Amino acid sequence: MQSTDSLRELNAKLLAEIAKLRKENAEIPELREKLLRFAEVEAENAKLRQIIEENARRDSENAELKSRVGELEARLALLEQSSAVDGMALSFGQTQNGEEAIPVVMVPTVDVPDSVIDQLSNE
Repeated sequence: MQSTDSLRELNAKLLAEIAKLRKENAEIPELREKLLRFAEVEAENAKLRQIIEENARRDSENAELKSRVGELEARLALLEQSSAVDGMALSFGQTQNGEEAIPVVMVPTVDVPDSVIDQLSNE
């Protein structure tokens, strides 16, 4: 009888172990799915971090360019103001101190080869 009781006890333990293992096996696909979702989220986070870094770099570059544009606009305003004053002096034919204005013409420099200069000098 003792052998039957011990076998029944062993059978009950084995049935409990089987039930536990079945429950764990049922959880494995859920855990795999969660792990897959976690990996996808991590990949998306990596992409977003890269985008944030690129945006920060572009924001910095934009700030530098806006600053440069502001400086160039200020220089242009000064040049336009200076040009307007020069234009007024020339249009009246006199400078601010009463002297006659001499128009200034800006001519770009041109590189002329020495052979051309020699040829023109010999003519």
